Amino acid sequence: MPKRCKHGEETTNGSGEDRISALPDAILHVVLSSLPSDETVRTCVLSRRWRHLWKSTPALRITRGGGWRFMEWRAWTVNNFVNQLLLLRDRVPLDECEISISQEFLNEDEDELFRFVHTWIRHAVSLCKARVLKVRIRTESYRLPLVNLPFSSQFLTRVELTDVILRSRSLDFSNCPALEDLRMRSCRIYAHRIISQSLRCLSITRCDFRSKARTCVSTPCIVFFKLKDIDGRTPLLESMPSLVTAFVRLDYSCSDTCIHKAYGDCGDDICFGQSDGSAGRNRSVLLQGLSGATNLQLTCDPEVFIFRKDSKKCPTFTMLKTLVLNDWCVAADLRVLVRLLQHTPVLENLTLQLQPREESVVETDESYNLAEQLLLLKHLKVVEIKCYKEDEVVHKIVSILSTFGVHPEQIDIEQNFFQAPESCSFEFSD
Repeated sequence: MPKRCKHGEETTNGSGEDRISALPDAILHVVLSSLPSDETVRTCVLSRRWRHLWKSTPALRITRGGGWRFMEWRAWTVNNFVNQLLLLRDRVPLDECEISISQEFLNEDEDELFRFVHTWIRHAVSLCKARVLKVRIRTESYRLPLVNLPFSSQFLTRVELTDVILRSRSLDFSNCPALEDLRMRSCRIYAHRIISQSLRCLSITRCDFRSKARTCVSTPCIVFFKLKDIDGRTPLLESMPSLVTAFVRLDYSCSDTCIHKAYGDCGDDICFGQSDGSAGRNRSVLLQGLSGATNLQLTCDPEVFIFRKDSKKCPTFTMLKTLVLNDWCVAADLRVLVRLLQHTPVLENLTLQLQPREESVVETDESYNLAEQLLLLKHLKVVEIKCYKEDEVVHKIVSILSTFGVHPEQIDIEQNFFQAPESCSFEFSD
């Protein structure tokens, strides 16, 4: 990139040729799009060639960069810079709008710093036709409430929200027909419903949901679904007939826990796992919505009962070929595991991840139709049992698998297994 010497003349490479400035605008815009917007604007002083390029850069990045020193700026200065930037740039459609504000940026009143964030988002989505929207608010004491945002766009294809509060009664993306990818991380989701007819990928990680009522997820075109380490009540999934891969991990933060009964609803006020009311008491929360998947990883802490409760009225997983489970399927007895195997007719790969246990598994007294079980598991090729040691629980699992026609050579037992907190067999990066 050309530089200016002390007297303002352009400097070039040794041959005297400015090769970078000679590149087409489209290529230079790719370079500028990767920079924070304050650095993009600074390139106007390089030469006449660069004077107006920043105005047509198809990316807006209000984020900390190598040149932006929030600690040296007052909040009103930051706001003034961004407002002027939006006013002066050409009305070129945005490929991406990124607004990222971290704790280290703050040196005064937080409300003043976040004063125009909603305006910037509306401008980017409504006027600049942004295709990708990323909002990250990372502070220790503040989460930005996003209320009445203009989630109505013919161009928006991807939305990433981090550390924000979603207070709308309905998080409705029905007016975003091109939206295919929605990722929410460390957000507080107070919406009654999440709605989209076009979403193909939905990722919800470390988010807080309501503690008393469930959020309903209505996304029928989902292909990939991820729900990981949430707080509050597990969201209720409506039908996902296009689903291919799903990863669900629920830890101790989930409110659907019970210390008295393996299937929840014990009635004890100490437990969070109380009834969903007469209308939703017998309704599947997760498994019915996931029943069309080809690949499933379902893991949770033993106290979380939602999978076991759903399994009482287990749907048939007609497309499921790969299934990964952990201790929850054998936490009370082996009936849950048996029930799942009976409803996975085309299963090819089964993985069980078992942590060290103190309690023994209760012996199941259910009888099984051997002919039916042989038919149900005739596609099963590989069973992996990952355990700390080959104990009584493992022996009972192997015995049950044998009644389903699974031969010993198909079962691989890996001992000294201890699952890493972030372990996952299949998921996309976020």
